[in-house]
Amino acid sequence: MAEVAGDLRGELIDQICDWYGLLGMSLPREVDTAMRTVPRHLFAPGIPLRRAYSLDSVITKKDAGGVAVSAVSAPAVVAMMLDQLQVLPGQRILEIGSGGYNAALLRELTGKDGSVTSIDVGHR
Repeated sequence: MAEVAGDLRGELIDQICDWYGLLGMSLPREVDTAMRTVPRHLFAPGIPLRRAYSLDSVITKKDAGGVAVSAVSAPAVVAMMLDQLQVLPGQRILEIGSGGYNAALLRELTGKDGSVTSIDVGHR
């Protein structure tokens, strides 16, 4: 499964890089590396691998009425946000509203000397 997930993850990041290229831009190397390193499917439990590595957001929690209350954001949006944030190694980051995937990417970008504190919505 890890090999299949890695292949799907690589294909997904290649698609994001292609999208960036159509915009006349390139995905920063650090963001590319982080996204190729962090396994997105671990933050989308119970979701088929192909769906976890699609260009779509993935709903991860619903309330008692079936309304989505948490999701793993669309990977192209995540890439764009990380690009714009311009995270540097050693930084300390506070993130509000993370289901975990973005926090894991931020941790990868901040490196061993950085830190990420992430707070998500609570559920009863």
